[in-house]
Amino acid sequence: MDMKELRKMTLPKLREHAKQVTDLQGVMGMEKEALIQAIAKAKGISYEALPKDAGSISSVKQEIRALKKQKDELSASAENRIKIERIRRKIKRLKRVTRRLALKAGPKETPQPSAAPEAAPPASG
Repeated sequence: MDMKELRKMTLPKLREHAKQVTDLQGVMGMEKEALIQAIAKAKGISYEALPKDAGSISSVKQEIRALKKQKDELSASAENRIKIERIRRKIKRLKRVTRRLALKAGPKETPQPSAAPEAAPPASG
C-alpha cells in the first residue's frame, strides 16, 4: 500500500485499517492527514506532505475581492441588476475553484493527534 492508496481511503476505512494492520492508539481522534501520516510512519512508507498552491488560490481570492468591490459600486443603482447578478455568479464560481484547489493541495500543516473527539468546524461561506 502506498500514499496514493491511503489518501483515496475514507476516514472510517483508514481508522479500521490502522486498528487492524498497525497497533496505533488514539486513531478515533485523529484527522485524516494525521492518520495517514501515522500509518505511513508505522508501515515505513515515506510520507510527503502535499504542497499547497497558495499562489493560485491567493490570485483567485484577489479576483473575488475585486469583483465584490465592483458589485458594491453597482448596487447603488437599480439599473445594473443584470450586471450584479453576473458578478455574483462569477464570485460563486471562483469560490468553488478555491475550494477545489484547497482540497487538491491538502491541509496547511499536519495536525497533531489529539485524544479529543472530532468536532465539525463551523461552516464559512
